[in-house]
Amino acid sequence: MTSPGDPATGPLSRRELAPLVDELARRLGDGDVPVVLTLRNMDSGARQALADLFGLDRVPASPARVRVSRLVQVLRLESVDELRALVETLRGPLPDRRADRLADREEREGLWGWLASESAPLWPALGGLADNRSVWIERMRSQGARGGVVVHRQRLDRALRVIRALPAEGVPLAVLANDLLGDPHALDQGRRLAAIVLDAVALSSGAPLATNAETTRHLWESVGVAPDPLSSTVLALGLAADAPPPLGPWLAAASAAGEPVVLTLAQLRRWPLAPLAPGQTAYVVENPSLVAEAARRGWCGPPVICSAGRPTVAVVSLIRQLAAGGGSVRQHADFDAAGLAITAWLAERAGTTPWRMKAADYLAAAPAAADERRGEPSVLGVLPSTPWDPLLPGAMAEWGIPVYEEELRTDLLDAMV
Repeated sequence: MTSPGDPATGPLSRRELAPLVDELARRLGDGDVPVVLTLRNMDSGARQALADLFGLDRVPASPARVRVSRLVQVLRLESVDELRALVETLRGPLPDRRADRLADREEREGLWGWLASESAPLWPALGGLADNRSVWIERMRSQGARGGVVVHRQRLDRALRVIRALPAEGVPLAVLANDLLGDPHALDQGRRLAAIVLDAVALSSGAPLATNAETTRHLWESVGVAPDPLSSTVLALGLAADAPPPLGPWLAAASAAGEPVVLTLAQLRRWPLAPLAPGQTAYVVENPSLVAEAARRGWCGPPVICSAGRPTVAVVSLIRQLAAGGGSVRQHADFDAAGLAITAWLAERAGTTPWRMKAADYLAAAPAAADERRGEPSVLGVLPSTPWDPLLPGAMAEWGIPVYEEELRTDLLDAMV
């Protein structure tokens, strides 16, 4: 322990000057080169010691102000660096919080640069909208490196591991998490890791962010992941009755009655349907109202499947089962941005054939639709590319209006029979 007379510390070792030493340690530890120190809450002993140190003829008031250059001079030191060394003799090594902050900032910038580089080759597989990758990275940046840069980089690396595996082929969410991350619950709703992955899925496709159980399920299913095999369902009408029992007899009864059915992914996996024979056809529509209209007619035509907007894993599984034997599955959707995206997605992922979804079909329906919605603002949205007919987006942009399946239901159902 040093004493008041210890030449290693000099006058600063006096117990009464502890407030001065403490303030010096704080300011120097912040990385400052302080010019003036403000000493507050000094008792009479501390103020007397300060007067003695500087050779003052009166005791300073509180708060007292001390010029650091004068302190260096009084202590017969050469520089503030020597003052820092003296304080460290009394208080131990001082941190350099400014340097730490700069280093942390550099680490964080490096983290986001690493994320941008690592995610670039993965993004197209999620569905496009390349410009939104920067939006995702900025969103990750705004949420901060929770737990520190090292911990968060590990978290992001695990998220990228999941993104690399997408789109999946109907794999259950718990299986995906267990196989990739060693924890079947790592991607459960509410987990930070799941939120990072789902933000990427949503922004890559232009879909809404996951804010509840329903939007979470839709996002997972859009990349071929089934949150659970019971909540993933498909609405259908007129399915063949040659599935194994007990599903087969139930489908036979429903088909004979012209009654729509809702099948779960679990049922389709346990009792898969027989494929269509070559030359047979099934149809996929986007809107449940068409299935309802077909049922009202007493449907006895080919199978009709409803994608109900963005297709679920159950929808894709049913389509693949029916198409496995060489039969064809034709697909129709609304003539708007979402409908075109669904059509392209199903053609790529499930092998459907776009049906009555060409520019000529749109142009034949647009005039009547325009009369119905005269004066209403356009709600087309940003139109994606349409590989089956590159002229379609231009035709739709020229008219500037959507055409919905409900407006075409009579012609569509008549053409299916």
